[in-house]
Amino acid sequence: MSNPKYTERLSVGFTPDQVRRLDEIVRVRSRKGQPLSKADVVRDAVEFYCLHQDDLPGSRKAIAKAVEGKIAEVDTKVDHLDTKVTELITWHTCRNRTSGTRSGR
Repeated sequence: MSNPKYTERLSVGFTPDQVRRLDEIVRVRSRKGQPLSKADVVRDAVEFYCLHQDDLPGSRKAIAKAVEGKIAEVDTKVDHLDTKVTELITWHTCRNRTSGTRSGR
C-alpha cells in the first residue's frame, strides 16, 4: 500500500506534457536501476524546490544567504581592523624614527 512515512496527501493537476515528462523520468531511472514511481519523482522535485528557496527558513538557499551576510560583515570588520593596524604601525614607525633621531644627537 502506501509508505507510512507519507501521512499527508495532496491532489495536483498536471498537463499532458508534464505527465509525459514524468513518465520519461520514471522510465529512464528504471533503466538505470533506480526504480521510482511518479509520486517519488514529484516528491523529489518538491523537496529540491523547497531547498532552493531563499525565503523559506531552514532551506539550503536561506542558510547560504545568511552565511554570505555574516561573511560580508566579518570581511568589513577585518578590513577596518587592517586599516587600524596599518595606521598603528605607521604611527609607531614614525615615532621610533623621530625618537631615534633625537637620541642620536
